[in-house]
Amino acid sequence: MNGKDIFIVNYRHSNCEPMKSITQLPVEEALALANKIYIDSPCRAHNRFGPNFKEYYENRIELEKWLYERFIALGGNPKFKNPFYFSLQYSDDLYDNFNEGSIIKIKLKDISILDISFTFGDSMAMFYSSDWKDPFLKNHLCNYILENDNSVDNFLCNIQPQYRYIEAQLWTDKYFDYCIEEVHQTQ
Repeated sequence: MNGKDIFIVNYRHSNCEPMKSITQLPVEEALALANKIYIDSPCRAHNRFGPNFKEYYENRIELEKWLYERFIALGGNPKFKNPFYFSLQYSDDLYDNFNEGSIIKIKLKDISILDISFTFGDSMAMFYSSDWKDPFLKNHLCNYILENDNSVDNFLCNIQPQYRYIEAQLWTDKYFDYCIEEVHQTQ
């Protein structure tokens, strides 16, 4: 790739703990936490944690089971059944969803192909869409970037507006020591 550092980026509201996955919790704990987040962390991203959270949680668990099985079939080696979610590079959409928040980013070159998968767009939103495409591995991502003049920016631009970003599913926490955290200010 073109030498520019490529990152995966995780967004969170400032009231939320970094690098946690609500679907790693049993349903009752997840419901209680979702209610607290919904009340304490008012941002567009946490609207799904409101009154319909149980349905969202059940659908997310179903999707994650499918992603997990597909990742293994592709040759991945997940350490968890529920991934941590990131975007490839920065996403204006995700940035806008988390007011008064921060981002955590990890250099993609530091992550093994066995630990990460990708989907076109938000996996939860796309799973039931006719535009859904199966998840893919890091080597396929590199091929997509090469096909776009070896530029991640060109690749991301060319998938818009159909897919607003590339979602990354990180299936381990072993890279968390390499995280770079940035706090962003609301405008």
